[in-house]
Amino acid sequence: MAITRACERAFPIPVALKRLKGEKLKAWRERLSPEQRIELDRWRSEYLWHPNQIRHARGTAVRKKFGLEAAQVALGHERADVTQVYAERNLELATEVATAMG
Repeated sequence: MAITRACERAFPIPVALKRLKGEKLKAWRERLSPEQRIELDRWRSEYLWHPNQIRHARGTAVRKKFGLEAAQVALGHERADVTQVYAERNLELATEVATAMG
């Protein structure tokens, strides 16, 4: 929550999309047009972030450079399937392998 509030202070939500003082969540959602909701989603994806994004990015970088097992150890996971949630697959490597194998 604190990070969200800090992001909103650093990058204010456009006035037309803001929740009005005292406005209930349901009323706010009903007030926004479909286009405004899309604009708000776009704003959120551009300006808001969560601490887990740092973990995800680091896990992906470790996996890309050193492999799944290294990412698993770095992230402190007991099982590799959990690591795969945090560390994205290296699609460049898959393309390289497919090209090399024909």
